[in-house]
Amino acid sequence: MTEISENVLKGESTKLSKHNGIIKDYDLFIFSCGWESRCLEIMNYDSLSFIFDNAMIISFMYKDGMGYEEEYMKKLILFAEEKSTNVERIEYYPNRLEIMAEEICQSLFRLYLELKRPLIIGYDITCSPRYIFLYLMAFCFKYNICKEISFFYSEGIYDTNPEKYIHTKGNWSILEIPGLEAKEFEINKKLFVISAGWEGSRYRSLISRYEPDKIGILLPDPGFSEEYTLQSTRECKPLINDYNIQSNSIVKAPAGDAIYAWDMLRSPVLNGKYYHIAYLTFGPKPHALAMGLRGFVNDNISVLYRIPDGYYKIEVKPNGNFWEYDIKNILSI
Repeated sequence: MTEISENVLKGESTKLSKHNGIIKDYDLFIFSCGWESRCLEIMNYDSLSFIFDNAMIISFMYKDGMGYEEEYMKKLILFAEEKSTNVERIEYYPNRLEIMAEEICQSLFRLYLELKRPLIIGYDITCSPRYIFLYLMAFCFKYNICKEISFFYSEGIYDTNPEKYIHTKGNWSILEIPGLEAKEFEINKKLFVISAGWEGSRYRSLISRYEPDKIGILLPDPGFSEEYTLQSTRECKPLINDYNIQSNSIVKAPAGDAIYAWDMLRSPVLNGKYYHIAYLTFGPKPHALAMGLRGFVNDNISVLYRIPDGYYKIEVKPNGNFWEYDIKNILSI
């Protein structure tokens, strides 16, 4: 278990057991249905104390062989309907992430008005786009829609051949996530902090467009497996060599522990009083969440998301490690 507090947010990470399962009562639980079987893993952590009054299932629409698996969607709907009388589905194509995020947040705001109090939300981000859960987190805490959000994540088993895990197509474009923008400062120096993953050649070429003054790296170490750790490190080597990144500008955090990663992002080597800091959420989703949380409570940090031209459909099975990250708005406690 890892626990930290920064500004108005408090975070705690826990690795769950199937024996105890999820033990909490939510106003709303958000499921993410995809093409990976681990989108169903949360059902293995059910318990009599896992309660939610409302459910939402988000997914990419099915088109040209991409989108959710119909079998997985049927199972998630059945599971949600057994525990809740109100199940909402929200689907968009992958290139409509901004509209999708806005509709989800509008639904949350309606529930907030209905209940006339800040919400308690659960959200399985295993197969959710980073943009969506970071957008939602920032919206909920910025406008006091929530007093607590519990994020859940199932670690995966990745193919040991990294070429088989290139899951994005075409070029990447970068955008700043609404609610996680830096305030305008008269600061010209740029510090890029990169959450490292398995597509190093992609973010290496992208970073060269922006000519940052300094670069820091958040490595997933240990990774979800030994090979994941080694490959993430190998993918960073060209970037490290090109920009002469020193070892003291590289920090490590377990790939599955978002709160530990959040704490490591506070390291002095990844910060600077006279820098505009940009977080690039290229690595594991727990590390992306960590960047979102720290970016939310710091005005000089921008949190950026990369949008590819498309995706490859790749199966990632659960490896048996399932995480809960409880984030509380201290002002609402």
